[in-house]
Amino acid sequence: MSKPATTKILKNPNTAIFDKEIIHWADYYKVPRSLVKAVIKKESNFNPWAIRVERGFLKRYYRGILNLVKSTVSKSDNRWLRYPDIFSCSYGLMQLMLPVAIELGFNFEYPTELLNPSTNIRYGCKKLYLLYERYGNWEDAISAYNQGNNRKLNGKYRNQHYVDSVLKFWKEYEKYGLI
Repeated sequence: MSKPATTKILKNPNTAIFDKEIIHWADYYKVPRSLVKAVIKKESNFNPWAIRVERGFLKRYYRGILNLVKSTVSKSDNRWLRYPDIFSCSYGLMQLMLPVAIELGFNFEYPTELLNPSTNIRYGCKKLYLLYERYGNWEDAISAYNQGNNRKLNGKYRNQHYVDSVLKFWKEYEKYGLI
């Protein structure tokens, strides 16, 4: 039986509705369930409709995005290049960037398919798994999930606040056995 959630961090009535998908995809990709839940908490606060435009993303990565889209199996997604903000948005529970999802094998008719909780959690877990495989530890994987790689400055992650927040949420979910 689960322990009652008493911390302010965990008082969100929507958290359990995604547990089935979290359990399925976290187990499939061998990612700790509570970590997935912690990333969702930090990224979207369990809002499956969350969309955020990352303004600097397109400027930095446009050429790479263009090459990626042209190289995909499904050429139908070329039409979305007329709407560049679509490629600079993060979508859904785990706030996946569309180009990242495409790299991971996401084939779509509409980019908003990333708002589907199961689809979003699937590709978010896959990304976390691949980052863990690359870096060999969860802290580096968490940092890279948020900023693209695990760049450090003076021994700290450039996104240390993000990493600390996710680790705090992860610890709380583990402590209270909420998944």
